[in-house]
Amino acid sequence: MSRPLCPRCTRPLNQCFCQSLSEEMACMDLVILQHPTETRHPLNTARILELGIKNCSIFIGENFEDNAELLAALKGRKTYLLFPGDDAITSEEALEQGKPEVLIVLDGTWRKAKKIYFTNIWLQALPCIALKDLPASNYRIRKAPGKESLSTLEATVALLREAGNDSQAHEPLLNVFDQMINQQINAMGQSTYQKNYQKNH
Repeated sequence: MSRPLCPRCTRPLNQCFCQSLSEEMACMDLVILQHPTETRHPLNTARILELGIKNCSIFIGENFEDNAELLAALKGRKTYLLFPGDDAITSEEALEQGKPEVLIVLDGTWRKAKKIYFTNIWLQALPCIALKDLPASNYRIRKAPGKESLSTLEATVALLREAGNDSQAHEPLLNVFDQMINQQINAMGQSTYQKNYQKNH
């Protein structure tokens, strides 16, 4: 039998994090373009952002060229893409030009994020932001190339903190992320975690 899930955060009821979050306003609107496979990921960090930030919207898919709702929401607004493209400028340089009205974030593995980027020509026309000083990731149950490989949640919060000049902004989001990771580690057992992940963190 499958475990009953919370209809809001979609976590098992005994792992529900809804009570740990209250909606906050970010210093810019967030639009997350999420690859469909990420909706089934046990650590769906875009879902934390959607539930914890009032001015955050998620659109699911690969091709958004004909998504009238999305394109209308961006029309005429100063929009940046958080993506380390070839012509990306640092977050510091971008903020010197004035805070974006909208920040677009791609949610998926690096391969899937690139697929979204190259599938949507209008995305390639947007100015890209690359984080300048990356914090160490707390994603302890992922085999990533390096400590600078951040989750969607961590990268977004890092940019929002820099843009808002507030090093503690949106801390509840990161706390929920840490809580979810600890739950996953407990479920797999310490021996499995230490064997497969701890040396990579």
